Amino acid sequence: MSWRSRSWWAGALLASSAGMIYNFTLTARGFAFFGFYMFCPGKDAYFESAWLLGLVTDWMPLVWYGGVPAVVVAFLAHWILTRLGRPLIGRVCSRVLAASLLVLYGIGPLGFIVDMAIDRGCLETWGGPDGVVFFLGPVVAPFVAALCVLAAVRTPKHRVRRFLIRVLRSRGFRRGLAAAAALGVLAILPAGDLMAGVITPASRCPSEGGSPIWDRAGSRAFLCGVRSTGGFADISDRDLLAYGRAMCEAYPRRDISPHEIAPICPRAAVDVKARYEAEEAEYEAQEAANQKVCDTSRHRPLVRPVRVARERTWTDYGVLESFESEDAIDDPLLSVAQRNGLVASLPGHLMILSHSDFDICLTAETYRKRPPVEVKGWDHVVEVGYESPTGQIELMDPMAGESDLPNLAFRGKGHYRVRVHYRLPDSKGWTPQHLLVMVYPGKGDQVVEHRRRP
Repeated sequence: MSWRSRSWWAGALLASSAGMIYNFTLTARGFAFFGFYMFCPGKDAYFESAWLLGLVTDWMPLVWYGGVPAVVVAFLAHWILTRLGRPLIGRVCSRVLAASLLVLYGIGPLGFIVDMAIDRGCLETWGGPDGVVFFLGPVVAPFVAALCVLAAVRTPKHRVRRFLIRVLRSRGFRRGLAAAAALGVLAILPAGDLMAGVITPASRCPSEGGSPIWDRAGSRAFLCGVRSTGGFADISDRDLLAYGRAMCEAYPRRDISPHEIAPICPRAAVDVKARYEAEEAEYEAQEAANQKVCDTSRHRPLVRPVRVARERTWTDYGVLESFESEDAIDDPLLSVAQRNGLVASLPGHLMILSHSDFDICLTAETYRKRPPVEVKGWDHVVEVGYESPTGQIELMDPMAGESDLPNLAFRGKGHYRVRVHYRLPDSKGWTPQHLLVMVYPGKGDQVVEHRRRP
């Protein structure tokens, strides 16, 4: 055995021993990372084959402990058989054991090298530097040891030279060379797909206006739709389209959103359109039902009002307000209204509370004098005094900033009494709630609760 061969055997034993020590010193630990889709075949191959290789490894004790048993057995086979005059058999045994280590432990390191050659961005799909150490740390040592074993049993150069000369002169080699050249050309073509492609930024995507998603057909619409979400920023257009078409082929799998792939997937576009139309029909039916409730439950006043205004409305936060002063924005009126749960006022600021999740059948009536008190059919009735400094009482949702109700201060600025009636919604039928607001001239700031909510 030459000194060169002995050196490689020593390197193989050292590398495998280092791997064994590394595995024994590992404590229970975990690593979590959130990768994103990129064309990184090395990582995909490693992760897809990890469970199968782990299953095979469990039944091969020779490859345990960083590959130390395999290296020791390979060395003994090579040394003993060489001493017995059977060096070829010794080399074959050593190469078989080294090949076992390469197959079981080499996919990870080789896959990482391939990914780095394709795109440096693949480092993130491995979990960054920490992820590389976590996933590849236990397999690098046996992988290096296997390479050292192959180097240790390498055939001397003069023997290799004679063998190559015989092969090159053979007729079969020349025929195979022509076939290999043709296959090489074919192999180069898909290899070109590994190059990073063009990435269309979201800023270059045209505005789609109000066109529905199922009408935005084509590759560009798909790319722009995905780019607008902020995801897949480092993925080329070509790879992103390949990903989208793969998702279309797998649709309708539960974990695939049809909205994302609708521009390049007719089946998904049909489903998106059908869902949208069903939701629109349901919404319109609910709107019609709510409007019917408001139309059929109109208040019949006991005395003739000056004016009656009706509106079906809603609020973002369950608050209707009238502002006549800039100071109203910072005053504590909300906490005052929450005392009785319905209405409160300060000079230039009127507030009425309701439920934010239901439509409101709102009726506003103005009177020249105090109308009769009505509590029948209402759940809560509260009356407050209000001073209007500008003569503009216009109730509105402060978040929307608009209302179809007229000015309720029909006599201009001055003192008014505001009586608010409230009826609870039917949460089972999702019917609207009702508000009746009576406004008439009158002095006094006292709060009168004619009926308390049960």
